[in-house]
Amino acid sequence: MTENYNENSCGDEHLHASFATRVEQAIKPDSIRTFASKIGVSEGTLRRILKGEDPKLSITERIARESNTDFLWLVKGEGEQSQDSLASPLLSQSVVNVDEFQEKFVLVPGYHISVSTGYGAFNDAALVERHLAFRKKWIDYKNLDKSQLAVVFAKGDSMEPTIHNNNTILVDLSDKKLSEGLIYVVRLGEELYAKRLQQYIDGSVRLISDNKEYVEQHVQAHELDQLEIIGKVVWIGKDLA
Repeated sequence: MTENYNENSCGDEHLHASFATRVEQAIKPDSIRTFASKIGVSEGTLRRILKGEDPKLSITERIARESNTDFLWLVKGEGEQSQDSLASPLLSQSVVNVDEFQEKFVLVPGYHISVSTGYGAFNDAALVERHLAFRKKWIDYKNLDKSQLAVVFAKGDSMEPTIHNNNTILVDLSDKKLSEGLIYVVRLGEELYAKRLQQYIDGSVRLISDNKEYVEQHVQAHELDQLEIIGKVVWIGKDLA
């Protein structure tokens, strides 16, 4: 398969429109801006794809992977959209025996910690309030280390509409490498926040809220000893009401 679809035989406008429609369906419920950040492209690039522009193969693969969408369905509309057990990372409401549970699910500790306005630390003093069961296939699919995962709880509205108050947040504690536009749990001083991060050439870092009513926080290069990246947010559990 070539790197760009316009080198294949996908030239008619109907196929373009169908592909764009499937992409639009796959990225829901994320906004265009949010999903573009997740796959590492600009918002403009994703908007052009949704208008019918052919993406590179690598971008299409990222769209399929991040949205848990079957690649063949995304490209050609064949088969089912979801990747079966990858469609939902959490344990569904079903009865399983202990052996089956241990084979198929991973228990991730949920700490009695809130981020955005709360205090706390990922250490021996942090209290495990509960455990959440995630599907092993989904953990493997995301290439996550189950021993490096933690669940915390959002507080406040600074990251709306992406993260709402009391949402569950799954954090990869092993991923502390800053990648532009992604969401991280960070400690600044004594407080924990879930924010998008952007680093400048001079070494300073911006903490960006999705809710534009909040002013961006700017940590100067000489203040970086006050900033600690706890881990990258890899999943958000949302209540619909």
